[in-house]
Amino acid sequence: MHSLGLAGVLVSLITPAEAQTPTRRVATLDLLIEHTLFFHGQDVVVHADAIGETVLTYLVSDDARLLALDVPPPLDGTTERLEVVGTFYDVGRLEPTDPRASGLPFERLADSLLDKPWPSVGELLVIVATSSRPVTADGTLTLRSVALDPEAHLDRSVTVTGRFRGRNLYGDLPDSPGESPHDFVLASANAAVWVVGLEPKGDDFDLDVRARLDTGRWLEVTGQARVHEGMVIIDAGTIRLAEATADAAAVTGRAERQQGPPPEVIFSTPFDGDTGVPTDGMVRIQFSRDMNVDSFTGRVRLSYAPSAGVEAEPDALAFDAEYRGRNRVLEIRLEQPLSPFREVTIQLLSGITASDGAELPPWSLSFFAGS
Repeated sequence: MHSLGLAGVLVSLITPAEAQTPTRRVATLDLLIEHTLFFHGQDVVVHADAIGETVLTYLVSDDARLLALDVPPPLDGTTERLEVVGTFYDVGRLEPTDPRASGLPFERLADSLLDKPWPSVGELLVIVATSSRPVTADGTLTLRSVALDPEAHLDRSVTVTGRFRGRNLYGDLPDSPGESPHDFVLASANAAVWVVGLEPKGDDFDLDVRARLDTGRWLEVTGQARVHEGMVIIDAGTIRLAEATADAAAVTGRAERQQGPPPEVIFSTPFDGDTGVPTDGMVRIQFSRDMNVDSFTGRVRLSYAPSAGVEAEPDALAFDAEYRGRNRVLEIRLEQPLSPFREVTIQLLSGITASDGAELPPWSLSFFAGS
C-alpha cells in the first residue's frame, strides 16, 4: 500500500455555489450501499457514527462502512454521531476525466486504499461532504427521524405523517418491497418510507397507488417500523387522513423536479450474441428500477435480421409482452416458434421510462435460434 501523503483530502473542495443543493434524499449507510446505482451522484443526508483512521474519516454502522471526504476525523479511539450532507459517489462509475471528479482525490485514494490507479464499480464508495455537524436529537418522532435512524425505532409502534406518493410514482426510493399490489410510499420533506399491510383507504378516502392525482393527499400512519434491503418499511395498523405538515411545500415541489437515475437493463435471457436459443423459448429482460408499464406500449420490437447480402427491412415478429413489477422483468412470448438458424433482434426504443419518468436509453440484443 502507498501512503496518502498530505492531509489535503480533508480540505474543503466545494465552493459555496456548488454546495447549494435544491433536493437531498434522506438515507442510511445501509441504503446507500444496498442501492449504489440509485444514489450515485445524488445529494444525500445521513446520520452515522464517524471514526477516524489517520487523516481519513469513515461513517460506520453495524454492517456498513463509508468513506467521508471533507469531514474532520474524530480523535483517535473516539466515535462521534454526525449528520453529514453531501454527494454520494460510487467512484468506479465515473471516468477519471469526468468533471465531477475534478479536484477530488479519487486517484490518490484508489492508489492508497486499492493499490490501483482507478477503482472498479463498487470498490470505492464515498460521500463528498458539504457540511457535517453533531446529531442533536430533540425527541420529536417524525417520518424524517424514522428514515434517518430506523434502528432507534425498530420493534416499536410509530406514528408518522406524510404525503401519499403512490407506488413510488416519483422515484423517492430505489426499490419496492413487493409485498402486495397496495404497497405505497409516504414522504415528508426529503425523507420517504414504504407503507405495507393496509390499503390506502378508509371511511372517507380511497387512494389509488397508480394515480398521481391522489398524491396530493396527506396521511397519518401508525404501525411497526422495520428495515428491508436498507429501506424503511412501516407495517401499518391504522391509516387515516391528515393535515399537511409545515414541509408540505417542500414535498410538493419535489413531485415535479425530483427524478431518479435512468433505469438500466441489468440482465437478459437469452443474452446478447447467444446461439442455439430454443425456437419456442421466452425472452426475459430485467431492469434496475421499477418501470412504467404503459411506456412499453409500441416501443418493443422483435424481428429477424436480414440475411447476409440482402438489403431489406427486418421481418417483424408477432409477440405478447407482460411486465412483472415484483421482479422488474419484461417477459416476451412469441406467437409462433422461431425459424431455426435465424438471427433475431430485440429493440427497446426511446420513450420507455421508470415509474418516476426517468428514461431508459435505447437498448437492443441479438441472438440466433437453434434447430
